Amino acid sequence: MKNFANTANTVKRSQVLSLFHNDKQYRPLFLHGAVQQDRPVGPKRTFREHSHPFYHIVLYTNGHGEYRKDGHFHKARPGTCVLLSPGQKHDFVSHWQKTVYSEITFAFKSEEGKLLELPFEKIIFLLTGTETVFDTDIIFSEEQTNTLKNRFSDLIEYLNSSSELSQYQANYSLLGIFNFIIKHNILTAIDSSSISPMDKAKAYIEENYTAHIPVEKLTSIVHLSKGYFFRAFKEKFGVSPINYQQNIRINASKTLLKTTSLRCNEIANRVGFSDVYFFHRTFKKHTGKTPSNYRAGKEEL
Repeated sequence: MKNFANTANTVKRSQVLSLFHNDKQYRPLFLHGAVQQDRPVGPKRTFREHSHPFYHIVLYTNGHGEYRKDGHFHKARPGTCVLLSPGQKHDFVSHWQKTVYSEITFAFKSEEGKLLELPFEKIIFLLTGTETVFDTDIIFSEEQTNTLKNRFSDLIEYLNSSSELSQYQANYSLLGIFNFIIKHNILTAIDSSSISPMDKAKAYIEENYTAHIPVEKLTSIVHLSKGYFFRAFKEKFGVSPINYQQNIRINASKTLLKTTSLRCNEIANRVGFSDVYFFHRTFKKHTGKTPSNYRAGKEEL
């Protein structure tokens, strides 16, 4: 586990990630952080909510359980990322099972010693100039989670460095974390706020049904873990993403069998089956007929 603690509570003068609010300049003040923090807690633990005038970014990477924020329980699972604003009550140490998470605690402080206590939405507005409402409890895919965890690790390395450029590098690293969250959560919400995550995944499958679609691609589109995505997709559409893609391929092949003179191996290849024998088995499983009998309108014996 990597960790960092700022016992001096001093702000260095790097201009990277400086924020201006009410004619005052605020710079990042890093208080503490950790990567892969292991906090096993028994199931009888009582949650101890607390608050402070600092910001948290927390990323759960292993284990399952709950955390508490503003008096409400939320699920903690790999890929859960929580953005906490100053003054919000919280307790991030989960129970049920051992959980592992990375976190960074920071503030924005003026030269006069005043702390900036704006909600995360306002910080994003100061950075981007775009005012929007977004979810501060985010689910990232496995690939995105690993990327973000590595950025936490880089940040803490810079904070522990004695280099003269360490504060510049740390501020720039925190800006990179903000950019990552903006890119993969907030901009997606702005661009497609009226489209549900499952509908986005469904549309992607429909547009790319002839290609091999890795599960990681779908989970990155909807920002959900693999297990949660499969359950949610099947609950909404009645089939798994894999079976939904197969259904589209079979329906497309039925159209080609009835409207063209293409051979079965050509149809199989055109709709995305690389193995014609697998195409035959899948087609019969879905329709009760072989492709040839379906084309001829014959019933199976």
